[in-house]
Amino acid sequence: MESKSMFFRRIAVFFGVFFIQFNLFFPLSFLNDFQLKITYFLFGDFTQCILENLFNKRNTRLDYSSDSYSMLVLIIILLFSSLIFCFIINQKWTKNFLTVTEYVCVSYIFIILIKYGLDKIFQAQFPAPEPNILFTRFGNLDKDILFWSTIGTSKMYNIITGSIEIFSGVLLLFKRFRFLGLLIAMICFSQILIINISFDISVKFFSVILLTMNIFLLRKNGWELILKILSIPKKNYFDKKSFLPYKTFFKILIIGIVLVKIGTPYLNNEKENNQIKFTGVYEVTSSKNQYQYVFFHKDQYLIFMEKSSEKMTAFHYDIFFDNLIILEDYKSHISKHLLIKNKDNSIALTFKNQTIYAKPIQYQKMNALQDTFHFLVD
Repeated sequence: MESKSMFFRRIAVFFGVFFIQFNLFFPLSFLNDFQLKITYFLFGDFTQCILENLFNKRNTRLDYSSDSYSMLVLIIILLFSSLIFCFIINQKWTKNFLTVTEYVCVSYIFIILIKYGLDKIFQAQFPAPEPNILFTRFGNLDKDILFWSTIGTSKMYNIITGSIEIFSGVLLLFKRFRFLGLLIAMICFSQILIINISFDISVKFFSVILLTMNIFLLRKNGWELILKILSIPKKNYFDKKSFLPYKTFFKILIIGIVLVKIGTPYLNNEKENNQIKFTGVYEVTSSKNQYQYVFFHKDQYLIFMEKSSEKMTAFHYDIFFDNLIILEDYKSHISKHLLIKNKDNSIALTFKNQTIYAKPIQYQKMNALQDTFHFLVD
């Protein structure tokens, strides 16, 4: 019986160590790049060595993003180090260590739920499909782009799912309702994992670890909270013996920092979008031209669609004064071109020793972008 208890203790410590390391070293893009710098400093050379010798991958990017080779190697490193630490941490330290681990994991899941919940509500995660997607044939879209674009057409779906994630995240802040919050979060993460696998979306590793972390928090101690939820304690939450003001202060402080950090990009995006002079889709009117449409993506990409093959060629662009547009392709080749916008909003663009004339199209009226809802089919 004692050996069995020891085994489960080591399993809990193993996962606890892994999750703490993962929270520290897996870079979250919305928290700037300080995590990436730390991870690269500690594991960069070792990761590169394993990639070259074990996976035969040279010149592989080391951004540790989900489903990348660098993230796979990072997970392997963290699993091995967790195995070592689970034998170093003795029984005397286990209880305190697991308590700290639970706080760290709950905070991490709270940040993830609030971040992606707000992203859904403001349609930052699933934005309305860009013109170049709308004008691409259904069968030519990859499954992940197709799913992403379809979800982006429904504001209601994004608001509902985002609100559920935020609601479950808020519940995590209160010990009495934490178990309920974790149950809702587990349902959310399970659905996300199923979607990522089914539509081949490249965040499978990350969603697996989030779901596992959630299940870790719902182990024996969590299930016992069901009985506590069903019975209301006689003491009030604000009882002088149990209520400590400094806990509330730190909770408010942490929530405030998280909300400011998460909310700042929305304000920055508005400013950046206001600086872009061109958006939308333009139909090429030049008769002797290989292109049918010119798209200006909101993330400052200029995309050409050919008439015959519907092949798309994309460039990152910056607009300067004197009607100049600077294009950069995926090989970092930079070129300058003349771009003139006329009074009727039509454009003239010099590209590959030719002038492309194009007129704007009101793509916002396309069926996919209309918010419609029917109770009855007839």
